[in-house]
Amino acid sequence: MIITQEEIVDSQAVIHIELEDPDLDPYLDRGYQRVVQRIVIPGFRKGKAPRRIVENFVGRESLLSEVIDTMVYEVTDRAIEEQELEASGLPKIEDLELDPFTFKAVVPLRPEVDLGDYHSLRIPYEPEEVSEDDVEARIDELRQSLASWEPVERPVAMGDLVTVGIKGAVEDNTFVDEEDTTYLLDSDSNNPVPGFSHKMEGLEAEQTHEFTIEIPDDYQDDAIAGKEASFSVEIKDVKEKILPELDDEFAKGLPEEYESMEALRTEVEQGLNDEAENRSKRQYEDEVVTALLDATTMTLSPVMLDHEIEHIEEDQNKLFEQLNIRRDDYLQSIGTSYQEQRAQARTEAEQRIRRTFALNKLGDLENIEVSEDDIDARVEELLAQDPESDDRRQQIEEQRESIERMLKYEKTISLLVTVAKGEAESSEQAESEDSAEQEGSENTDNDNEKTTTTDGGDDTDDSEA
Repeated sequence: MIITQEEIVDSQAVIHIELEDPDLDPYLDRGYQRVVQRIVIPGFRKGKAPRRIVENFVGRESLLSEVIDTMVYEVTDRAIEEQELEASGLPKIEDLELDPFTFKAVVPLRPEVDLGDYHSLRIPYEPEEVSEDDVEARIDELRQSLASWEPVERPVAMGDLVTVGIKGAVEDNTFVDEEDTTYLLDSDSNNPVPGFSHKMEGLEAEQTHEFTIEIPDDYQDDAIAGKEASFSVEIKDVKEKILPELDDEFAKGLPEEYESMEALRTEVEQGLNDEAENRSKRQYEDEVVTALLDATTMTLSPVMLDHEIEHIEEDQNKLFEQLNIRRDDYLQSIGTSYQEQRAQARTEAEQRIRRTFALNKLGDLENIEVSEDDIDARVEELLAQDPESDDRRQQIEEQRESIERMLKYEKTISLLVTVAKGEAESSEQAESEDSAEQEGSENTDNDNEKTTTTDGGDDTDDSEA
């Protein structure tokens, strides 16, 4: 195998590879083993023709084409090892020729990462506060969820739930035709068009009413935007929401069966504080990681970046398939072109890669390690979330490497947070203190040795005397 390497540029190496006949022979044999099972050659039973005969019959290139997908990457891995390159990700194969067998591999390399003076990173931590209004709002959500709807005999009011027949037309073209549909009057609703709820307000039940609405110029449906719509509505019944009283009976009636409203308020406040603390923690972590990345310099391989973009788009395609929508339809609905989305994917890919390498570098510099006990504890946590599944333990055990990476990632961010808060002791400081401690210990040992020697000398002198 002949390997020629170009100068490393942009954290990627370009290597030119040429395979000679001895290098190709094992791959030709693999291709032969596949082809011979499928073809019939006169004079030979199926699968029994010698390789020389099969190769003459189908051609050398046909044998190579059977294994070429795996072959080029196996050969590239050997070349990377021989060149002692620190590859990071799949290479990009270009300029493949079969006779002679040559190709070019662009190999993404682990970027050189400079975190800057991350020890001096400081960001004030401002935890989110929970107010009394927040507590009241959460309790009101519970109250709203337990509300009932009761029939009333009065004109329609905002917030009512009505059963109604609706017909709407623009220039004799009907665009709404519904019967016995339930409609909630909401001042912010745009259903079926903006302002419809306000037109319904004050209308009498068991009657048919007609009115018009000027549809805004920026309405989502271009066919009726900026035009006047005529509506005919038949209100069949009206219901209003009845909210329960906020008393001890309300608290006891909840699934958790609180003893009193005071107990409910205490629990709600604690829950909101926990939520606020988690949000504050996540937001602060994002801020300190962003600050670290802002101070970090690294050059990313274009090949690595392209691969990450492909992964992002593959994930998007899977989501579109699950939702049963076409990418083009989705992009049109949000007013974005494919080129714009591709640019967004590139930005996201770059952020992901920079984040990964920066945190890995920080973890290495600070000697962050994950023990088997740490991994075992996380495995048990995950198992506790789904204790009924018999296959769960095996599935999780097979993910120990990814769990280890996740735990190191979490520990690294945790250390970065303590740095940003001014609470961290860096590895350099720890080493310095350990060194001083060790030196102090050695001095103490030396002093003890001197004392012992002196005492021994005195004893000897006394004996001679």
